[in-house]
Amino acid sequence: MADDFRDRYDILDTVTPRHALLAGRYKKSFAYHVLRDRLPVTLTQIIDNLLKDKDEIARRFGEDSREDIKVVIGQLSKLKYQLQTDKPFEKFENNEPDKTLWNEFIDALPKEFNSFFRSCLLYTECYIYRKVSSFFEARTSLKSFDYFEKKKQIIDHNVMIAIARSCRRTDKDKKVFYRYAKLDLWSNLRDLSSITQFEGNLLDLLDNWDNNILVNNTQNIWNCLQKADHSKPVIVDFVCNDANFELYADLVLAEYLVEKELASKVRLHVKPIPWCTYDATVQDVQNLLQIMRSSSYGVISEQGRKWKQYFDEEKFLIPPMDYFWVSAYEYFKMREINLELYKYLSQAHLVIFKGDLHYRKLLGDYCWDPTDNFLTCIRGFRPTNICTLRTIKSDVVCGLQQGQTDDLHRRNHKWMTTGEYGLIQFVERIECGCSWKEK
Repeated sequence: MADDFRDRYDILDTVTPRHALLAGRYKKSFAYHVLRDRLPVTLTQIIDNLLKDKDEIARRFGEDSREDIKVVIGQLSKLKYQLQTDKPFEKFENNEPDKTLWNEFIDALPKEFNSFFRSCLLYTECYIYRKVSSFFEARTSLKSFDYFEKKKQIIDHNVMIAIARSCRRTDKDKKVFYRYAKLDLWSNLRDLSSITQFEGNLLDLLDNWDNNILVNNTQNIWNCLQKADHSKPVIVDFVCNDANFELYADLVLAEYLVEKELASKVRLHVKPIPWCTYDATVQDVQNLLQIMRSSSYGVISEQGRKWKQYFDEEKFLIPPMDYFWVSAYEYFKMREINLELYKYLSQAHLVIFKGDLHYRKLLGDYCWDPTDNFLTCIRGFRPTNICTLRTIKSDVVCGLQQGQTDDLHRRNHKWMTTGEYGLIQFVERIECGCSWKEK
């Protein structure tokens, strides 16, 4: 069966060649595993959950949702079949706000790369998640239904208690900043059980993982924040990744930046649709604040009220939704495709990109040499000072030292996909005389 699939769809029994696109046509690649195993399971789980929860959904969204669920299940089943048989991407045909953006992207793909296994993994993943959302958006009763909501449960309050207490007594010090940056980095571990089941101060535990941070530019980020021009608002943007504990950790770091006057405003870019299972939406932010404010633990409810006040005062801000974040475009194309968003990011003193997918969009899904320079790999995307907080969960990485990967391979040849290693990378902005630059 496996050989039949390989022969029928021209799958190559090899690893991804250096500097080639990460695509499912390479059988010994992480991309092949995701397309053959992980994404079909994700689609099946959505179908199963719709069937299991149809009565609950009908109570929330009305009886008409029962027929809409049947339609969506049929569309999901078709999408799964198209994935498993390497069909070409289909255009978007409903009233999606980003319909033109996506259809222009699909039109521009060369024919030989316009299918699930021949396109790079980044494009295929984004296409699948955007298609899934479009099925729900087209059904009147299910427009506002987050089909991933049950996977985005808030973590145990015991973990939050120690962190919230630590936020009460902090100094404006690079060591303290470093600890909160590490908390935000490791909040995206693949297996959060080591965090959620930990008893005690989690910040102390994280100090033991410093050797797993393969590139650590925290000092550069601290220097960047220290050098900010406070004669005007100092804005820090978070391009958020997951909800759950990671969103909480984002806001802990954001609170520190505002409280210690390292930033006057923090803007949180979240997704306009359910995305990649766990990604944060506006509703997830609201849910987190509500759960915290209603907590029976005083220290958590106090922190939740403080954050709500920060939102009311616009010290914390969610920008207008931008569908570029759920497109398939790499970020070096942002200036051409969405100049307004590029200009918006350039208002910030620092932009923090969270998580694995945003890292892949910064670099593109290429099999870079791990020693390639981060600045080279982002290919001119420098709207402002940027940094990444990323646990490594896919075989895209750069900026490592010579010989560093040899040692990692000896320990575990799957080190790039376990989520046990992290990167904190930084690139300084360049000033330019572009005509759009705000005076």
